Amino acid sequence: MEVRANSDTQAMKQLPKLKSLLKKYRQVKTMQTGLLQLSELASTVTNITSFYQALESVIKSLLITDSFHIVLLNSQRQLSLAYSHNTREQRLFEHLEQQQWQRCLTGLVFEEGEPLHCSSAERMALARAEKISLYGSPCVDWLGVPLYRGHQIIGVIALKSYDEKLYFDDRDCQLLEFVAEHLVTAIDRVRSRELLEQNIRQRTQKLTETNQKLQQEIAERQKAVKTHKALLAISELSAAGQKIDCFYHSLHKEVASILSATNLYIALYSVEESQFTFPYYQDEKLTKPSARKLSNGLTELVIKFGQPILISKGKICRLNESGELDTQPFTLNYPKEKLPQAWLGCPLIEHDNIIGVLAIQHYHDADAYQESDIELIRFVSRHIASAIMRKKAEADAQHNKDMLEKLVSQRTQELQATNLNLRMQIEERKKAEQQLFFEAHHDALTKLPNRAMFADRLSYAIKHVKRHPKHRFAVLFIDLDRFKMINDTLGHHAGDEFLIEIARRLSECVRDNDILARLGGDEFVILLDSLQSQDDVEEIASRIINSIAQPFELEGNVLHSNASIGIALCNHHYNNTNEVLRDADAAMYQAKSLGRGRYVFFDESMREQLIASMTLEQELRVAIQEQQFELHYQQISDLELSSTIGFEALLRWQHPSKGLLTPSEFLFMAEETGMILEIESWVIAQVCQQLKDWQHHEEYQHAFVGINLSGRHLTQTNQLNALIGEIKHNTIEPERLILEFNESAFSQHTELALKGLKKLKEFGVKLALDDYGAGLSSFNFLYNYPFEFIKLDRSLIRSLNNNSENIALIKALHELGERFGYRLVAEGIESQEVLEQLQKAGCDFGQGYHINRPCKIAKKSETIVTPRKALA
Repeated sequence: MEVRANSDTQAMKQLPKLKSLLKKYRQVKTMQTGLLQLSELASTVTNITSFYQALESVIKSLLITDSFHIVLLNSQRQLSLAYSHNTREQRLFEHLEQQQWQRCLTGLVFEEGEPLHCSSAERMALARAEKISLYGSPCVDWLGVPLYRGHQIIGVIALKSYDEKLYFDDRDCQLLEFVAEHLVTAIDRVRSRELLEQNIRQRTQKLTETNQKLQQEIAERQKAVKTHKALLAISELSAAGQKIDCFYHSLHKEVASILSATNLYIALYSVEESQFTFPYYQDEKLTKPSARKLSNGLTELVIKFGQPILISKGKICRLNESGELDTQPFTLNYPKEKLPQAWLGCPLIEHDNIIGVLAIQHYHDADAYQESDIELIRFVSRHIASAIMRKKAEADAQHNKDMLEKLVSQRTQELQATNLNLRMQIEERKKAEQQLFFEAHHDALTKLPNRAMFADRLSYAIKHVKRHPKHRFAVLFIDLDRFKMINDTLGHHAGDEFLIEIARRLSECVRDNDILARLGGDEFVILLDSLQSQDDVEEIASRIINSIAQPFELEGNVLHSNASIGIALCNHHYNNTNEVLRDADAAMYQAKSLGRGRYVFFDESMREQLIASMTLEQELRVAIQEQQFELHYQQISDLELSSTIGFEALLRWQHPSKGLLTPSEFLFMAEETGMILEIESWVIAQVCQQLKDWQHHEEYQHAFVGINLSGRHLTQTNQLNALIGEIKHNTIEPERLILEFNESAFSQHTELALKGLKKLKEFGVKLALDDYGAGLSSFNFLYNYPFEFIKLDRSLIRSLNNNSENIALIKALHELGERFGYRLVAEGIESQEVLEQLQKAGCDFGQGYHINRPCKIAKKSETIVTPRKALA
């Protein structure tokens, strides 16, 4: 018992110690629990505000009060309230400025960096000492410790007790310091997690925004692709050959692919009739309306504004002229039961003219169409308008085509008959055109190519030579001898047959690639193409001459002819066909002058002759115009009486550079060109004027004047009449004129010439046969022609000294003259011996250098006779 009592006594002594240990254990456990909670909070809580709110329970479990506040340094290095759990001072703490925190107990702890336990009395003492400023309601006890991050103070945690039974002790101070030490770590961890979470949220938000933008861009791009596909399909629809109803239905389908267009209609606007027609109308409530006049509807609003409009939620949204959206209230007096929730319409414009309206509407969703759809439908409507107009044009064209086909079908039978007749006419016309073309390019008689066709082929050959210098060609100019005689003797029909036979023979002489043509009359030309050498040309020319030389049988007559050929070889200097034909023609005339029946190649000397001839012709025309001629008179004397009976007027040309020229130097050109008639007209006028001047001259008042004239006056009636008229005009004494003609004037047209001579004889002039004895000297001229004088040629007179037979001939001619009534005149008497022989032979008259040299006769005024104007 006693032992037990001792044990109990000892136990009783240990009980306070055990209670103290138990209390410490409990405190330690509570502290551990609080720190675990603090650590768990730092690990789990991501929001600092939540952390502070959860901190309340930890503080309350560890300390005697749960009224506390935490102040931390901000980014400006100023103290600011981080958290406060104090119902009394909550509103005050929230409105304290940074400078006020510096002046209170909290600021004092921060400045000193040491824990501070301050009772109410001590607080007042510090305030009186102006170390702090008092804020808020008074507290019973105040405990604050600094918050360190390493060695740097970052804030203060402070406790307040408003219960007079509750005071803070050293254990509370130690405990608060211990909490403060772990609190900074917990705050940093929570803030780091909060910052991390915030960064994650920001990144997530950015990614979300980026994704939304990307999704929006994708949606817009997909919408743009859809729009592009729809527009492309709309364009293809207008080109497709489907009917107009199917076209509108397909159009609706494409619009519905990019917009909510279950209800869609197209209204076409007619300005002339001021009405709408609805070629397409698809609506879930209404049926397709018939054509109507303009009224007070939604479609009319589009026409009024001329821009796309969106009607939704009691507002009208449209594009103004500047392209910006303009919103205004919907005030149209329109039945609400018929008004859709959303209505989108756009004008269809073609060439700045509104042709209709495209409209889509939604009866259930006011947000079915957005403002962005206004621009979209305007864009789509442009393509739809173009497609509708193209389709309408195609439909109109198809309608017209159908009508035309119907009309054509009705007239088919008539046209078939007409067409048959027309085909026959066309065939006939083709034949006529072919014939006309043939006739235009071929000679009608010989069927050979004519001048035009030959010139065309020759022009091509000239151009070909310029491109291909090694290519060679030649032109043969062929003139036929005796053709005029055949034509005049046997008639034109025989002449035509002769030319046809000539064409046949020439065709046999040329090659297939050569061109044979007839220029006209008896002139033929040949283009020899693709020549190898000049020998080819000579061979063909010889073949032609031999072929033409063969006899011709025409109407029972055997005839002969020859060909004179002029040849012009290709030359790079030739520029046109006229130059080639000119040179070939010149060579042909050279061949004729050399004796006919031959060929001559053109050379430059012929060109010089041509130039000389052209120059002479031109100068001769100038001489006639400027009257460069003059007359020299040679006396004609009576050989028996030695007296002057008259003169022969001899023509001279006073050339400006060559001096005085005799007729032999230029008269042949005057004959060829016809200028001889103008010159002779001038001579007649001058001689008649001279006869007038001699009327008052005693010696020559009865003298005769002889004039040499061309035979043209005798064979051409109009020229003969003109000659007689000129003589009448210039003199009243035609009997004093002796008109002299040589034998060539009668050689071809004897009958015409004889009639002309007789007419001149009847007129009163005297006639003389000139140059008798130089040519054929037919006796026919002596007794059948009315000549009063026969002028013996100077060649006959000069031969008298060496040929006595010619003296006997002159005697015989003199005796015939006494019988037939003509007198002999000897020309070219140049010696006394010849003069005496002529006197013995009985020649009546004579002239020559021995008797008198030709000279100009001066007028009374001593002026030289100058020619008057000569006719061309």
